[in-house]
Amino acid sequence: MVYCTHCADYCPYIKDPDKGYICCGTCGKVLDQEIYTDEPTFVKDSSGASRLAGNILSSIESGSSLSHERTLMKGRDEIWQIVTSLHVGGGDTIIDMAHKFYTLAVDHNFTRGRRTTHVAAACLYIACRQSKKAYLLIDFSDYLKISVYVLGAVFLQLCQVLLLAEHPIVQKLIDPSLFIHRFTERLLGKRDNAVSDTALRIVASMKRDWMQTGRKPSGLCGAALYIAALSHGYNYTKSNIVAVVHVCEATLTKRLIEFENTDSGSLTIEDFLAKADEEPPVSKFSPISGEVLCKHKDKAAEHFAHGLCEKCYNKV
Repeated sequence: MVYCTHCADYCPYIKDPDKGYICCGTCGKVLDQEIYTDEPTFVKDSSGASRLAGNILSSIESGSSLSHERTLMKGRDEIWQIVTSLHVGGGDTIIDMAHKFYTLAVDHNFTRGRRTTHVAAACLYIACRQSKKAYLLIDFSDYLKISVYVLGAVFLQLCQVLLLAEHPIVQKLIDPSLFIHRFTERLLGKRDNAVSDTALRIVASMKRDWMQTGRKPSGLCGAALYIAALSHGYNYTKSNIVAVVHVCEATLTKRLIEFENTDSGSLTIEDFLAKADEEPPVSKFSPISGEVLCKHKDKAAEHFAHGLCEKCYNKV
């Protein structure tokens, strides 16, 4: 089974051994193409050094099988260590999910020339996104004490190898609401449901005003948390917020200005909360009349909100 972007689902695949094509068994879209040749080719590994492409096949597989098992066990141990250190919830379920991605990476020789910890962290990040865990890539890079750009490069390359570049796991925007409780506890040093609830309502207002589209969740969470903390009597500066959400102060200021320019930004906190109580949750919106302007307009899709059908609306 492979993920087909045209069918937007996992489908059986057909592989042409002569031409090296991998096609969707449902719609026929070419998902991958491997050109075979007798001539040796060379590729660059993660360090930039050239090496012979392809796999070396041994007539005796016992030794390679043991090495393969050791590699998989080492990867699972690294994933378990990261999960334990960062207190990622989910236990064996999230570990097994990440280890499946790691096994695929090993099968594609992705671990060759790369550190096991980097690949394990990238696999765990994919698993966290799939299960909607409130963890950012920078959380893993901080734990590994490496640049977030180094780990980000491994993550993007892994997505290309596993054909996940166009999968909803990668393409769909991360909901900023997932991070509010964690950021609040990190800022205050304790749980404060009042601050978290206010910040969540501010994030919901930002989403209704389309502030989420094209922006990373950290900046939106930082702006919402800053406003919520001040409204509940906490005297935190922008520098305190920046240290928690890992964005620069200029980005935080931009998000605050953008929110100020919305209709909700001109309200007092009391008026804002009263208005938020009257607003139905985004997930409970009922379809309203209007013209469908999204890509499904020619498929007789029913209008949901803001010129979008329900499927496109949920993506943003």
